[in-house]
Amino acid sequence: MNVIPKTNKEETVYKDTVYAKLRRALYNAVDSNKKLQETQWDENGRCHIVQTYGNRGIIATMQRKANNKGWVVFFSLSILTENNSTPFIRDLKVRLTINETPDGVRLLWFVNGKPQWRVEFSQMFGSKQFHHTGAILQDVMYQIQDIYSPEDFIPILKYMNAPEKTGYAPYGLSQTLMKRLSGGTNPKQILNTIYGKDGQNGLSKNAFEGINRIRSFSRFAVAAEIVRYLKSMPSSFFDYISIPVFDQEDVMHFGLSYQDVSDIQYFVKYFNHKKIQDDFCTSINEFCSSDFYLEHIGEYNGDSAIQRFFKLEIWQEARDAGRMLKEIKNRAIRRNIIAFKGTVKETHDLITIENAKLYRENKQIKYTDKTLILDGQQITDNIISVLPKTTFDLILWGSQQHNCIGSYGDRVARGTNAIIVGFKDITTGDWIGHAELSTQVNSFETSWTIMQLRGKYNKCLNESDDTAIRLFLNNILNAWNKELVLA
Repeated sequence: MNVIPKTNKEETVYKDTVYAKLRRALYNAVDSNKKLQETQWDENGRCHIVQTYGNRGIIATMQRKANNKGWVVFFSLSILTENNSTPFIRDLKVRLTINETPDGVRLLWFVNGKPQWRVEFSQMFGSKQFHHTGAILQDVMYQIQDIYSPEDFIPILKYMNAPEKTGYAPYGLSQTLMKRLSGGTNPKQILNTIYGKDGQNGLSKNAFEGINRIRSFSRFAVAAEIVRYLKSMPSSFFDYISIPVFDQEDVMHFGLSYQDVSDIQYFVKYFNHKKIQDDFCTSINEFCSSDFYLEHIGEYNGDSAIQRFFKLEIWQEARDAGRMLKEIKNRAIRRNIIAFKGTVKETHDLITIENAKLYRENKQIKYTDKTLILDGQQITDNIISVLPKTTFDLILWGSQQHNCIGSYGDRVARGTNAIIVGFKDITTGDWIGHAELSTQVNSFETSWTIMQLRGKYNKCLNESDDTAIRLFLNNILNAWNKELVLA
């Protein structure tokens, strides 16, 4: 009996096996730069998937685990480089394990024999481990979805509408969702586990308009996120929360980062009084109303409804306030802040100013008579201009608008060659945007110009507001420039 070598997988298989045939086909396709894409199952229950991408290709082999409780996927790469006249094939030091556990099916990647505990399936597509052949994982995912149903990953999905299939995670389910939402088929029990309380102290059956009536998994997943973010709220708070019906069962890209959630939780830990509860309740319940959607449609950029939900202003205000509150260590200052009983926005603004006092000096901004013409002017029926009075005003505005105008304070306070002017909607009290006006010097003259005019997150204003504000500013700047006088 011949000794079977263990160093090269090509030599360990008989030449007439499915794997051997596909491996030779891969080699020949790469050598001749031909397209090859094929999936075959062999008589031993193994699945072989092969694809080429120009001068390289890959074969994935799925086989049952030795304990018969899941699968293992191995990968072999073929590549033709400039330094080689013929392709070479080598096994990659990366494998995927599909594990059938009591809590559901779980995926775990190994690289160089080490488990990659926090790596999502979707993250591996562009991983350098695959040398630009990671697209094969899409076909691997299709095979996984053919083998397992959604409830195999998260048992409660047996009683809910399954999320949409994707090629980047099984049924669009991240590892984080699998871990967080497993643990039986009782939705109240799952949410109370996240809430950290049960029984009389846990969520009631009336939470989210009736926990047991939720049949959409996307709504259930969003409810779980709300509970996780706002777990310091009293259980009665959740009885008044309505989860919108989302247009898609897509839960692949939703939620906030771990750090963002940590900051929100920190904020709500100290601020969960009635005004804060009402703010969160109103923001969540008004989401996706037709009026809300039409008012904010320019901010969505094609995002799904679930993605839009987690971009609500209130999440960002709570996140920023929590982050800044962590930086304030003085007990007396913290005590005064925590005693404040304002809305989320009012609390955010208070913390912004108190945080700024730790690092910066509040300076008065002086204006000439000419520049004061920019302040308090009615530009349209609902837009008024506003000049900042101090550098802390700019810090506050920048925090509210999520841009960098707070960093302009010293420059604006130093002299007369830079001005920041804000534009506010007097009907809502919200900012429309802010403009930076600055002087430009060339060989012939010094002139004022609009350096930038931006809204929240440095986005462009809508066309009508932009036109009206620029007309207002240009009329003033043209007059200044005509006189050749620095305002």
